[in-house]
Formats: sequence, structure tokens, C-alpha cells
Amino acid sequence: MFKLPFLIIAFGIFSITTLKAQTSPNISIGAEFGLPSGNFVSLSGIGLGASVKAEFPVSPQLALTANAGIMNFFGKRNQLINVRDLTYVPLKGGIKYQSQGFYAEAQLGAGFSTNGQREVFIWSPGIGNQFKLSGANKLDVGIRYEAWAGKNESSVSGIRNSNSKGFAGIRFAYVFGL
Repeated sequence: MFKLPFLIIAFGIFSITTLKAQTSPNISIGAEFGLPSGNFVSLSGIGLGASVKAEFPVSPQLALTANAGIMNFFGKRNQLINVRDLTYVPLKGGIKYQSQGFYAEAQLGAGFSTNGQREVFIWSPGIGNQFKLSGANKLDVGIRYEAWAGKNESSVSGIRNSNSKGFAGIRFAYVFGL
């Protein structure tokens, strides 16, 4: 089911080992915030998580990315409904274009549930800015729209079911220059 994202990631890893870049790779560790949109608002009000992203430059402005983390969306609870939390481990690969700190990126991947839900296909375009700190280290602030497409297993009556979950993602990260 997820052969295409894995082929894209495999191609990215192959490209990283064969292309030479003029800049060095870096790794970032960040905090993630998710604000559900559309039908997903019926299930959750906010998501929190953490991620690790590696960037492998292929030119001064272009880099291939690999991203892994964990994301938890807190289920809505009140007198009528009790939606359980949705916790996923997203694995994404992508491409990033950067110019003078500002960047735009696109990522594809898969999300694996830690609490019995089905796997989801992930696509995510985003923008952001990196601010120089000491040495080669930077502060990365990014915003993206992320969609998780897959069969919805929510059977709570009165909640509009959808086969996708979308959210606005905000990431604050510390970038270690290598």
C-alpha cells in the first residue's frame, strides 16, 4: 500500500550517496504543534509531538530531507463523546529549497499508529525560516499543512467521518550544523 513513499525515500537515500554538495548536512530536533482542520476538528482540538529531521544538501539551495518523530492528537471528551487519542509515528522524506534562511519544502511518507489505528499516507508542503545562532547552529521555525490519508476507524455517532485528517503544523527546532 505504501510502496510509492518507500520508493521515493529509497531514491532519496541513493541520491544522497551519489551526489556531492558544496555544503554540509545538518540534523535538527524540534517540538511539533498540530492544529486540526476540517472534519479532524470533530475528533481533536490539538496535537503535540517531537521530531528529528536530517538534511542532506545536493546544492547550495537544495537539500533532501528525512524526518521521523511522534505526534499525538488528544481526543475530544465531554458528556456525549469520548474519542481516544490518536498517536502516530510519521516517517517522511522530501525536498527542500532554501534561500537566505527562508525555505519551502515538500514531504511524502507514511504514518504508523501506536494505538491500533491503520497506517496513513502523509503529504506535507511547508515554509519556514532559519535564524543563525552561534557557529553553524540555527533556530528553525516552520509552518506546514499536513494531510494523513487513510481509512478512518472512528465510529462515534454524530461525528462526521472522513478518510483523511488534515492539520496546520508548527515546528520549532534547534539545528545542529555538522
